Amino acid sequence: MLRIVGELINSTRSRVGSALAARDETFIRRLARDQHEAGADVIDLNAGGSTDRELEGLLWLIEIVEDELGTDACLGIDTSDPDVMEKAIAACSAAPMMNSISNEPSKLPLIEIAADRGCDVIGLAMGEKGMPKTADDRVAETAALLEKCTARGVDPERLYVDQICMSVASDTTQGRAALDAVRRVRDELAVKTLVAVSNVSFGLPGRRLLNRTYLALLVAAGLDGAILDPTDRELMATLCAARALVGVDEYCMGYIGHHRASQAREPST
Repeated sequence: MLRIVGELINSTRSRVGSALAARDETFIRRLARDQHEAGADVIDLNAGGSTDRELEGLLWLIEIVEDELGTDACLGIDTSDPDVMEKAIAACSAAPMMNSISNEPSKLPLIEIAADRGCDVIGLAMGEKGMPKTADDRVAETAALLEKCTARGVDPERLYVDQICMSVASDTTQGRAALDAVRRVRDELAVKTLVAVSNVSFGLPGRRLLNRTYLALLVAAGLDGAILDPTDRELMATLCAARALVGVDEYCMGYIGHHRASQAREPST
């Protein structure tokens, strides 16, 4: 089953940043509930828009979202600060997902936290050279990250490596590069892959069409996880259809269930 990480509670989004600053519980609760009910497996939490108060904001988000969804909800802790990560993980009732580690030397403390805590973790296929350009770059960085994580005791089964899709508006090769990397990482390294889907369409019109088309291609390539907006009904419908068509939805039951639920939401005429 493809793991869905709900992306909407991110303080870099202006409305969320304002809600975090104002401690607007109602808005945050609604975002958490809407994503959960739409099918998110993980609710990602990012309070880094205010770095001087990141820990305070993240702890508040954890409290509010757990109160809304229950203490068994899986939260994504999205920070690059090891101290903030440690304290946020400790505040979670259920084991969270760490977002994210990489091959950058500064991220080594986060890898050690992942090993100590036994959390599922999102890694980035990048290192000291910065953003990868080609599929070869992504596969090499994924292999290096896998080796580094394994050496420090991170269970490879808990690792999802983000193949870093970048906008095709600025470089039309990037959509294909990330797709090829997903296929190759699956076949050559047997590591779980993940992509932040909406990055592919940044700067272009009709972004939702591009996002759902790309998600279908990623599913066909063997994607294991996606960071996306689960409240986008057409995107989620495309995901269910793609999984049925590539044979990873047994007896198409996921697709049938999604279709029935969609029909039930339609107003009667």
